[in-house]
Amino acid sequence: MPHLAPLSWILAPSIFVLMLIIIMTSMWWHITPLFPKVSPSDSPVGMPLWPWCWSGRGSGHSL
Repeated sequence: MPHLAPLSWILAPSIFVLMLIIIMTSMWWHITPLFPKVSPSDSPVGMPLWPWCWSGRGSGHSL
């Protein structure tokens, strides 16, 4: 069936992006205890992976 090919081309990247988001969020919640001085409220929404760049209470130098 030729109509299944475009559907798979659309579904595959969306599933990949969804899994990537789930992996990144799970990694983020495992990484946060390593930075006790940085709380999620210190980092702006949409930039959760670089809290040490936005927090003034850190060690003073980037990772």
